[in-house]
Amino acid sequence: MIVFSLFGKSYGNDAKEDYFFEVQFGNLIVGKAEVSLIKDEKKIRVKAKTKTAGFLNTFYEYQGELSSWSLKNGEAWIPHKFSTNGFFKNKNRISELSWDKDNLVSYKIDPVLDLKEVYDIDQSSLNNVMDPLTSILNVIENIKTTKTCDQSFKIFDGRRRYDLKVKSLGKENLINDRPKSFSGNVTICGVKMIPIGGHRLKSKWKPKQDKFSD
Repeated sequence: MIVFSLFGKSYGNDAKEDYFFEVQFGNLIVGKAEVSLIKDEKKIRVKAKTKTAGFLNTFYEYQGELSSWSLKNGEAWIPHKFSTNGFFKNKNRISELSWDKDNLVSYKIDPVLDLKEVYDIDQSSLNNVMDPLTSILNVIENIKTTKTCDQSFKIFDGRRRYDLKVKSLGKENLINDRPKSFSGNVTICGVKMIPIGGHRLKSKWKPKQDKFSD
């Protein structure tokens, strides 16, 4: 269950919104996130800080920062810049991506992929890719205009390349079961990920067996 509060501020023509999330397992808080959005009609910039909390820190401590900049192109969002900086298992990992006017991506990562642990990423698979947050913006935009979430995306975050398929599973009315949780009508979207590169060589994950309803 995710519990959040939000407040907004305006800066000139830009609107700034700040969100605070707490991720709960049962009644225990296991993660926290701070998210800031600066947006207007033509762009959205997102900055996020996440970290584990409580008992989860004992065996799975993680801290990370993420930054995304997406531009509006007609009815769709296109990627402009995306970066991540994460600390896990006493190691720091950095990814920085940018897209030019022709939607070609350039990137750098540190450290480089360990090909003894993960599959390589074929450079030919990086045509017309977008970052994960820009894909989410497009799903939201599609729900607004078509009332469905049926879409497919080619995702690249610097370390993983995968295809993301989103499918409408219907609508439901949620009733909040605790303070600050959401109540109201929602569109249910199912998601499937098809790994292309950067995923682990040895994994129990069987993506071909995944269902949109999982």
